[in-house]
Amino acid sequence: REAGGEVRLTSVIDSVRILSICRKINKTLTQSQKVVVLVRLYELVQADSRYSKQRMAIITTVADVFRVSKEETTSIEVFVFNEDPVQTDDRNILLICDRQPPGKAIQFLQAEKLDAPVFVLHVPSVDLYFLKYPGSETLYLNGLALASGRIYLYANGSTLKPPKGRSLYYSDIVSTFRQEGMATGLTFDVSHVHYKFPNGNQGLHDVTFSEARGGLIGIMGASGAGKTTLLNILSGISSPTSGTVRINGIGLHEESGRLGGIIGLIPQDDLLIEELTVYQNLYYSARLCFREKTRDEITGMVDATLASLGLLEIRDYKVGNVLNKLISGGQRKRLNIALELIREPAILFVDEPTSGLSSRDSENVMDLLRELSLKGKLVFVVIHQPSSDIYKMFDRVILLDVGGYQIYYGNPVEAVMYFKKLDAQINSDIGECPVCGNVNPELLFNIIDAKVIDEFGKYTSQRKVVPAKWEEYYNEHHTPEHAPETREAPESNLTIPGWLRQVFIFTTRDFLSKISNRQYLLLTLLEAPVLGFILSFIIRYIADPNSRTYIFRENENIPVYIFMSLIVSLFLGMVVSAEEIFKDSKILKREAFLNLSRSGYLVSKIANLFLIYAIQAVLFIAIGNSILEIRGMYFIYWFAFF
Repeated sequence: REAGGEVRLTSVIDSVRILSICRKINKTLTQSQKVVVLVRLYELVQADSRYSKQRMAIITTVADVFRVSKEETTSIEVFVFNEDPVQTDDRNILLICDRQPPGKAIQFLQAEKLDAPVFVLHVPSVDLYFLKYPGSETLYLNGLALASGRIYLYANGSTLKPPKGRSLYYSDIVSTFRQEGMATGLTFDVSHVHYKFPNGNQGLHDVTFSEARGGLIGIMGASGAGKTTLLNILSGISSPTSGTVRINGIGLHEESGRLGGIIGLIPQDDLLIEELTVYQNLYYSARLCFREKTRDEITGMVDATLASLGLLEIRDYKVGNVLNKLISGGQRKRLNIALELIREPAILFVDEPTSGLSSRDSENVMDLLRELSLKGKLVFVVIHQPSSDIYKMFDRVILLDVGGYQIYYGNPVEAVMYFKKLDAQINSDIGECPVCGNVNPELLFNIIDAKVIDEFGKYTSQRKVVPAKWEEYYNEHHTPEHAPETREAPESNLTIPGWLRQVFIFTTRDFLSKISNRQYLLLTLLEAPVLGFILSFIIRYIADPNSRTYIFRENENIPVYIFMSLIVSLFLGMVVSAEEIFKDSKILKREAFLNLSRSGYLVSKIANLFLIYAIQAVLFIAIGNSILEIRGMYFIYWFAFF
């Protein structure tokens, strides 16, 4: 016995064995898996209701070795052992029933009347959710009936269907636990949006949905279904032919000035400055977003963001381009996300974040977006062929068919059940595999794009159900909901610097990118003296054919040299500046959401080009005037050339 009278493990041998097993588990399982093991141990003890001190001491030892905090261990113990966890007022436990108990601080989610409340445990350190239902009615978790009193892992994409009322989704549970830490007042309402391309083709047909803060929304469809077109309209890049997109009741396309800084965009193409390092890309982006923060504070923010995304080890690597990759594709995607993550826009649009990535990198990128949504951001993701794990991460999906027809909007797992029912398939009430828990998103497109079979048993090019018919089915089964209009612009984290500071930041960033590009620097510094040498050598003229002595006053080609020098100056000016703004077009596309000064950007470009031209003029005149022996007029010639 210890000094306090508590019973320790019965023998040293048992203690050593338990510690040895736990240490082996520590080296093998992730922290999430260890928490699941701990919950199952508590459930095993609860099965025969023998709560001996020895058993509890063993579990306490396991929890300590697994590095599970005492607070979370207590919550797990209360959730498993107590038949009525409501009495504990534990904030990590959620009560799902028709009425909140009076005077209790426990989390609450309203549902239709049940014979017993449903309890959900949240383990914050690993962001896992466990579910327990002690009642006798039949509830379904992802299409499978719940056993009374048994504990289930409530994973991404899960759906709980009670006997009465609406289904409860994973996002409902998460948002209930997270609502205390979220800012309030964000609605995104899309009403009857149509879009026609300039050639007259219809791009979108009557897209309608409504979202609020804290959701991860997937936009899916076959090639040519209008996914990117819809993303451009939702982000404000393109305007709809008809219909409205409103944020808190404010028209995105009509009153865009009131919504500055709350939207972020990560296109499919990388929006990175290739000549700068990973750190510099993020650092200068942050300086353009936060006026009031010091350099040390921004440096701390950048390092923290890089560390959270696993990019700290490559902070000093140049980004490079497609032909000269210095960092991997997954790292480039994470850096693109970091550029938006550091300022945390209220609404984020991402186009094909997993294209070209391995399955592991794809899941890492989607985990980052999921984490953003759990912090209260609204994230829209265009995705083509997600895996089961990625598909189940979405809170809701928007399915588009060829031609821009909206054919589904809702829970991703229920989407499979919905289309299986329309296709009259067996087990249409089961959305995921009852054994492995996987969902097959490809099944959706197999049903949607199913082809007619001819009398010879061969597939034809004709579809069984045309897009307009799928849209008709959707409108019959779905009633659109619109969020109330508050007319209050959402809060933005941005504090844009003043004009002069923007000019300084733009100039510094552009200067560093130029001197980091060795090829650009070498060509820029060599072309002026080489042209000066060639021009002056050809024009160097000796009047007397019998003499080898060059006399300046006898050279009749000096006016030609002056004229050709001016032609060369125009040529060099066009060569150096022609691509300056064109190559930054993608960067400008992303920074357009920050409402930065365009004149400040242009002034910074001109300032750097002035410096380059001044150096080129010095090199050209120094070589040319020296060869032609034009003395005492270096500054005048330089000034005219410059």
